[in-house]
Amino acid sequence: MLDKKTIGIMGGGQLGKMTAIAATNLGQKIHIFTANKNDPGCSIVDDLTIANFSDEKALESFAQSVDLVTIESENIPCSAIDIVSQYVSFYPGKEALHISQNRLREKDFIKNLNIKTANYKSVQNYNELLEGSKNFSYPMRLKTAEMDYDGKGQYVINNDSELERFNSFDWSKQHILEESVDLLKEVSIIIARGKSGKVTFFPVAENHHVDGILDTSTVPAKIDNNLIEKVQYIAEKTANALNLIGILAIEFFITKDNELLINELAPRPHNSCHWSLDACNVSQFEQLVRVICGLPMQKVALRFPCMTKNIIGKDIHDSHKYLNDEKANLTIYGKTEVRDKRKMGHVNIALA
Repeated sequence: MLDKKTIGIMGGGQLGKMTAIAATNLGQKIHIFTANKNDPGCSIVDDLTIANFSDEKALESFAQSVDLVTIESENIPCSAIDIVSQYVSFYPGKEALHISQNRLREKDFIKNLNIKTANYKSVQNYNELLEGSKNFSYPMRLKTAEMDYDGKGQYVINNDSELERFNSFDWSKQHILEESVDLLKEVSIIIARGKSGKVTFFPVAENHHVDGILDTSTVPAKIDNNLIEKVQYIAEKTANALNLIGILAIEFFITKDNELLINELAPRPHNSCHWSLDACNVSQFEQLVRVICGLPMQKVALRFPCMTKNIIGKDIHDSHKYLNDEKANLTIYGKTEVRDKRKMGHVNIALA
């Protein structure tokens, strides 16, 4: 009989919901801490705390009610983790969370591991933007260093005229300037790392973005075995350096010269691995639960080629069309408000 634990999840979005479902399937209990009572995960848990992540008393009470804590977003404040960690173990670990929360910290960390990224520079004001742009060729991207995702807080600069517009820009946030990559394709991998340091890999996925938002992820990626081995080597090196216990998603650029560059890290379940829910013997969510609960990790097997198609914004109104497709498995997240560029669900489509 499995030892029943109460898993605390900080954040109640769809990733928290799918983690909770996986945990429940393994006989575990779930307590979600979130600031929003309408989050998708709130409807399926054993216990629920609705409070701000700055509420120390609520955090202490939450931590004392669970056996361990994990996250579904890297935007959980480290100050909240400091409080929770006084009472229970936190996964994936504060170091992994802290580094992944800031694009500059993340890029510096990767660079110090002698792993390549796109060329980048910290930018705090217009003069620094002008100075930094002298070393980069167009187009280049200006990004907020923290919080924004799915293309938010990102600006493509194509020429001198567009550069000059940032003279009146709001520079109150920290920013990073990145040189564009001569891109062949984008891929990603999920690595799970256990408490003993043992790792398992999910297959490498090939990703396609539209307007900065992930549109599709397809497995297996159409890359050669040498590149797959290099992706796995970099993933393991990165996870070890982070002292990560849990799962880590790494997004890569592959250049037209076949060079491999890390784009982003995420120490939690990731949109680019939702196909694992249907196409693998174990999903990314179940593997996470296994790791943090001290259960054996499953060796991952891909049962059939698959594509995840995200359902964005108003596309949810047409999602019923997938119900008659025998190769499609539809998942609707249960978000109460439909907004442009908001992920409302996904569909996994078998390709064989």
